[in-house]
Amino acid sequence: MRKRLTKMTALALCLMMGLSGCSAPSAPSDTKAPAATGTAAEGGDAKAEGSADGNTQENTASQGQKIVTMAMTAPWDTLIPFNTTNANTDAVLELIFDKLIVVKADGSFKPRLADSWSMDDETHTKITFNLNKNAKWHDGQPVTADDVVYTAELMSNPDISVARRSKVAPFAGTEDGIRVEGEEFGVKAIDANTVEFTLKDPTNLDYMLDIMFRDFYILPKHCLEDIPVKDMLAADFWKAPIGSGPCIYESEISGERVEFTANKDYHINAPEFDRFVVKIVPASNLLSGLMNGEIDIVAGAGIGNIPLNDWDMAGQQENLTTEAVESLGYQYLSCNTKNIPQEVRQAVNMAINRDALVNNLMKGEGVPAPGPLAPSHRYFNEELLPIPYDVDKAKQMVEESGFDTSKTYRLNVSKGNEVREKSAPMIQQDLAKIGINVEIITTDHPTLLSTARKGEYDFALIGSGGSPDPGESVMNVTPGHLNNFSQNEDPSLGEVGRKGLNQFSFEDRKPFYDEYQMMLREQCPFVWLYFQKDLVAYNKKISNVCFEDYSLLNRSVWEWHVE
Repeated sequence: MRKRLTKMTALALCLMMGLSGCSAPSAPSDTKAPAATGTAAEGGDAKAEGSADGNTQENTASQGQKIVTMAMTAPWDTLIPFNTTNANTDAVLELIFDKLIVVKADGSFKPRLADSWSMDDETHTKITFNLNKNAKWHDGQPVTADDVVYTAELMSNPDISVARRSKVAPFAGTEDGIRVEGEEFGVKAIDANTVEFTLKDPTNLDYMLDIMFRDFYILPKHCLEDIPVKDMLAADFWKAPIGSGPCIYESEISGERVEFTANKDYHINAPEFDRFVVKIVPASNLLSGLMNGEIDIVAGAGIGNIPLNDWDMAGQQENLTTEAVESLGYQYLSCNTKNIPQEVRQAVNMAINRDALVNNLMKGEGVPAPGPLAPSHRYFNEELLPIPYDVDKAKQMVEESGFDTSKTYRLNVSKGNEVREKSAPMIQQDLAKIGINVEIITTDHPTLLSTARKGEYDFALIGSGGSPDPGESVMNVTPGHLNNFSQNEDPSLGEVGRKGLNQFSFEDRKPFYDEYQMMLREQCPFVWLYFQKDLVAYNKKISNVCFEDYSLLNRSVWEWHVE
């Protein structure tokens, strides 16, 4: 069922938020209200044959506005920043809400809501952020350190469900990310623009910035503090959220599109566009949408890549800029460790023909993955090469393990990533060669993640954006973590990985991550498959786009030049 926020509904929401101290977003001074377009989304019957989704009016210049439409292939699942781990959702959230910092693909960091930050050199347990004094919420109220403290307090509140609870788990006064009664909470405002985080243990600053603060979105205390925690997830605020980011939420059609106006008062830089649209478009329609102007840019980073079959044609279009971007992101086969024993997982790791995946599905635009770190990563353990591939030995291992090969096992894959979908039947064939029969089950991405978290699967194809920090995957093999898709119950992997977090130089960290990578190879909770280049394209009216940062949840739309 389609859901659209009507103007009357939006007005009602703004009135309700005003009662709780949160006013409606202030309108940018140099943008206009959207004109009715008569599209199918608004009840019209216009459908353009061969178009990305039937709507042809997005990028019209008749309104005198600069409109940018970004396409991704699967929808967002919520507008609650702390209740998702979905990259598609982050692509929407980071437009509305601010994070403290921007993580660059080269491992460096840039200011976003925070102008500067530092860690104490003695204990390595205190991180201080100095906030930008010009930052404002979309309703005109200033962003303060109290908002940062409130966000951390809400995410660590035991009375609310929080998907990203691990982001506050390092803070003093918490246990598994939940505040402990009677203990001092490790997040406090020093003054209106300074906030201090106290950690339970000495921790590497780069790890905290990259892994913990990368998707730590700051929420407006004045809009939310009067809402009972038990009612927070169902609050009307999330139907028209107010943030401090570069775009102001306007409306959405659930599962189809989200529309924004530019925040011309954004504290870093006013976006050069007037309106921004995020649209869900099948991968097969991305190129046609770019060619006819209905789409201006793809979301990249595995959530909006040009299909390989269209890549050559994309490069021939005079109106498009194309880039094949080296990515930290990887794809892997998650194995349910409760259903698939270790020796069988090792056999599966040995049976997958990664070279065939890269050459046949990616036309060479990728690299076989020996683990979560690419061979070019500075923390990569060279002992992982060469990647084992021996079908006969793998088959023998399965036979000797006593594994029940009379059953048909489940191989789950989600829609939206063309290469991942096409890899499923190839992996099915590889597994059949060693006596393991699987049935391919295709769902949408949120359903796949939910199924994996519940352990209701045998094998599942999943991707990750990767990280410059070697500790990115540690949480995903830690018992009790939301993304412990493999249902791993052995704490040793997480323990070794976390030891590297407590070291403060490359030389001290490297041995722990070398050991961690070898343990991953031995235990095989995941079978890593490949690092795929992001094949992206965008209209030449847009420039100064840094796709390398996309997999780290940073599209930095305020830096784009738009003609």
